[in-house]
Amino acid sequence: MSRDRQTAPGQDPGAAPGARRLVLGAATFIRWWALGGGLVVCGLAVMTAYSASSQVLFNAPFAADYELSKHLMAIAIFMFLPYCQLTGANVTVDIFTERLSEARKALMSVLSALLALGFALLLLRQMSYGFVSYMQYPEVTPVLQLPLWTAFPPILLSLALLIVASLITLNDCIRVARHKRPIFEAGGLQVSE
Repeated sequence: MSRDRQTAPGQDPGAAPGARRLVLGAATFIRWWALGGGLVVCGLAVMTAYSASSQVLFNAPFAADYELSKHLMAIAIFMFLPYCQLTGANVTVDIFTERLSEARKALMSVLSALLALGFALLLLRQMSYGFVSYMQYPEVTPVLQLPLWTAFPPILLSLALLIVASLITLNDCIRVARHKRPIFEAGGLQVSE
């Protein structure tokens, strides 16, 4: 916004256009990442159905379905976390906050966004250590001989995206606490003007 352009008192000029584009780009990537997690789950469902059908019809199940299910389901769960944070789809207990004032609810939202950010940073750090450990001392699954470290790259990317989503929600919670419009509208991928 240029310096000579004035806004009326009480009006929020909004965020800089570059920040809006950055938030929209990150939100779009997070959404597609979560959809990728959905595809992983769909693939697991098809594999499980194939294995069960093969067992019933030919007495020959897919031998590695259990180990692949554990491996891929862990990846899929982590792929959903950033989207859940970004859209506010995490589990909440409204019974404790329903009687609070709007200012206190905004403060609780800031606190929850800070906790999500701290949780994401801690998990990223610890999972990074785990990744390094599995690379140094490789372990594999019993049937497919799939290295266990292969689950870590998408999980680490998911945690990095969770940090981005937490920063976006933290910024928006602070904006709402200051009676400004959030940059990201959680109901969809709209960005405030």
